[in-house]
Amino acid sequence: MSPDNYSKTCRDWYVAQSVELGASASEVWDVIGGFYTIHKWHPDIVLSEVPAGQTNTNALRRELTFPGQPTTTEELIMMDNANFHYTYRWHAGPWGEQVQKYVASIRVIDIEDGQRCIVQWSSTFYYFEDALHDFYWNGFRALQARFPLTSE
Repeated sequence: MSPDNYSKTCRDWYVAQSVELGASASEVWDVIGGFYTIHKWHPDIVLSEVPAGQTNTNALRRELTFPGQPTTTEELIMMDNANFHYTYRWHAGPWGEQVQKYVASIRVIDIEDGQRCIVQWSSTFYYFEDALHDFYWNGFRALQARFPLTSE
């Protein structure tokens, strides 16, 4: 796609997905709340590493490796462990050069006295299509397998 066609067909997106899980927000946050541990629960991410040069900046960044894809670097904007929430943005790598202005938040909300919770993952970005829906749901399906809802 030529640069002219790319900019003409792209638009701003807001994607928000959520899933209900059969565990407390605290239990789920123990699994997904680590900025550097996303590869331990999301099946599409092979590895999350601290990038080279991290000690030369005060920004916290992670370098993500996806199967068959170039790495991408994301930067933590805000971490709120008490309220089970963090926000991050794309920092470097080819993916974010295509999917521009990517900023995302992940949060966990208790909904039934420590027995059920909702995980919400949302983002804004500029691209020609929804680039995140399937990625978020691949992570949610892994969480559903780990924290299934039980029938009463």
